[in-house]
Amino acid sequence: MLYALVMAVIFGMLLSFYLRAVVANQKQLMSQKDFLSAQLMARVTQARVVTQKTGQIRFNTGISDYEQTETTLKVTVQLENTRTYHFELPNVVK
Repeated sequence: MLYALVMAVIFGMLLSFYLRAVVANQKQLMSQKDFLSAQLMARVTQARVVTQKTGQIRFNTGISDYEQTETTLKVTVQLENTRTYHFELPNVVK
């Protein structure tokens, strides 16, 4: 009886550690996905900006605000889940 109880406690602890690791991994993957989406939105914004100094572009997954200076393009991306990312990209003169 005591042996079964000890084994059940050990199994429960192992299961708890495993589930905690899986949840942490899933959160990290979601953060990486959000960052890559924001980075892609910033690159698309960089490709679309032609003559306007400031502006906003709406995407399916968020909003991209940009401000163009002589040497850089400052892009702020706000995703639907309220995460905000800031990028400074080289200003490509067309």
